Amino acid sequence: MAYPPISNLPSPPSRQDPANFADEADAFLGALPTFQTEVNASGTYIDGKAAEVDVDAAAAATSASNAATSATNASAAQTAAEAAANATLWVSGTAYVTGNVVYSPSTFFTYRSKVNQTSTTDPASDPTNWTLIGVGGTALLSITNVTATQDQTVFTGSYTAGAVVVTLNGVILTDTTDYTATDGTTVTLVSGADAGDEVGIIGFPTFVVANTLPLSGGTLTGALAGTTATFSGAVSGASGDISGEFKATSYNETFAAVTSTAGAVTVNCEAGNVFTHALTENTTFTFSNPPATGTAFGFTIKVVQDATARTITWPASVDWAGGEAPDAPASNEVNIYAFITHDGGTTWYGFLAGAALA
Repeated sequence: MAYPPISNLPSPPSRQDPANFADEADAFLGALPTFQTEVNASGTYIDGKAAEVDVDAAAAATSASNAATSATNASAAQTAAEAAANATLWVSGTAYVTGNVVYSPSTFFTYRSKVNQTSTTDPASDPTNWTLIGVGGTALLSITNVTATQDQTVFTGSYTAGAVVVTLNGVILTDTTDYTATDGTTVTLVSGADAGDEVGIIGFPTFVVANTLPLSGGTLTGALAGTTATFSGAVSGASGDISGEFKATSYNETFAAVTSTAGAVTVNCEAGNVFTHALTENTTFTFSNPPATGTAFGFTIKVVQDATARTITWPASVDWAGGEAPDAPASNEVNIYAFITHDGGTTWYGFLAGAALA
């Protein structure tokens, strides 16, 4: 937008020219409203240009900061790359001093020695004495610099989608906003570059760390070894063993109702430790899925009698206290029975824990 012009005012009236004083005064005063409008328009123009200067100054400061960050990152990458380039194959039994750089024969990752040592453990498995500094066997970074032609948008490099940084004249661009990079070889700018612009494509190596769990979710299989462990939230799983002392602030057991089918009820030992059953017919109980011999297991069951006295037949494997099975609950009463086994359910020890409960 061009600077808005201000029109010249007519000659002002003068007492030295009395003959034309009235006409000149009328013309001069009549021009003042237009003069005011033009002056205001000029002020608005100047104010807008001042705001643009402020924006440009802020953008320049941001570009300078981004350029400084890019330079720092590039320097760190160069240092790591130089270290990786000087790595030698790790050999068991070799004496290493602090700062020696080797690459692991199992992962080909590069490690730096933390201490003076005679190393007999692969650095990939010895984080106490070695620290990972790079990915051995390949370049730490894939860097491509291209000088752009006028309005050029497509640039060629090497990267893994999602692991790339693109710069324009040293300023880091924003993925999907300033460019797209999805196929591993081309980067497409949203707006064409100017002739002479420097476009950088920095590809980072990717790797997968095995035997880890995510912060949420995930499945842990096998043994969990260690002296101490702290868990927050629920810890669930199909089965598991804990060797050593286990201390819980609060211990809860799974409560499950069991139902009868044609007078038969199966108590599944893998479904909980506390069960309940409401009698509606004469019922025969079966206990299934106890743990193997050598592991103790116990459960309790709350039996609710209905208005008609129903009979209960317990498994023959139950050895009752006193040698005889206790009576079933009386009409509309509740009995609590407890059972334990340690030989895989060959023998269950049974007890009447409570009778004639409301």
